[in-house]
Amino acid sequence: KGRYADRREIDSREIGEPPEWLSPAATSAWREMVPTLPWLRQSHRGIVAITSLLAAKMRAGELGMSGMNLLRQCLGSLGANPADFGKIGWSPPIEDEDDGLGDEFFR
Repeated sequence: KGRYADRREIDSREIGEPPEWLSPAATSAWREMVPTLPWLRQSHRGIVAITSLLAAKMRAGELGMSGMNLLRQCLGSLGANPADFGKIGWSPPIEDEDDGLGDEFFR
């Protein structure tokens, strides 16, 4: 319990639109990536921009093996691969399907 006493909650603001300074190709990569990673927030903007730039270079065939490794590391930081997803601690919101059954037992 004491371990998390001073812990702050993650930024709850949506990640928003890509920065204006991203190239069109990187902006396209951003727009493709963000909807697939719904846990991203404002605080992730920097790493998402880097990841978008690398993804755009890879699509253009301009990314070498070291760049691909960096892209893999960025994706891992974002929880965008199966091995790192478990570290994110995110689950989709549970839709409240309360039909009233069992209310007398649970309320």
